[in-house]
Amino acid sequence: MLRHGVEGGPELIDLDTLYRVLLERLRAKNRPLPQHSQENGVGRLPPARNKSRAGRHTPAGPVLPADVRAAMVSTGLAVARLLRAEGNTRDALPVLRLALQEQRTADAPGDLLAVQLELSELLAETGQVKDAIEVLELAFQQVHKVYGPEAVLVCRRLADLLQESGNHLQACEVLKHALDISERGGHA
Repeated sequence: MLRHGVEGGPELIDLDTLYRVLLERLRAKNRPLPQHSQENGVGRLPPARNKSRAGRHTPAGPVLPADVRAAMVSTGLAVARLLRAEGNTRDALPVLRLALQEQRTADAPGDLLAVQLELSELLAETGQVKDAIEVLELAFQQVHKVYGPEAVLVCRRLADLLQESGNHLQACEVLKHALDISERGGHA
């Protein structure tokens, strides 16, 4: 399928397209059907260019570096969550830090907020409250003008950690901002 491309498919073949084409082909041959597991939008990641769309004399070209970074971030987030679920926080922390570092070099925001929330939660669980606050403060700077549930979630988690660490005034300011976001979101 990747060797010849998908006739009539998009220029970049993502994992969802691969799954749909494979499902159709296997179903037509009465073969076992493939499994479809998706987390964090990984299915939208394009691992290859569609060779059927390339001209006869035009090479299909490589996957873009931004696509590779996005895949690394999504995969890192999924691996870290799996490690956490198995109780292996020691290995999950560096994976999340690497995913955060890769996401910062990417052009699109992608899973940045999800990585920051996961990392801050894990840091707080392991007693690294100061580091968790730093991660959430960065997230807060990025979402403070966004009026959505993600922004409110960042505010709530940051306020909780600030409260636990004795920064009551800062926690109140962050909660006030969360209320402002909620009110503006309800009127938008």
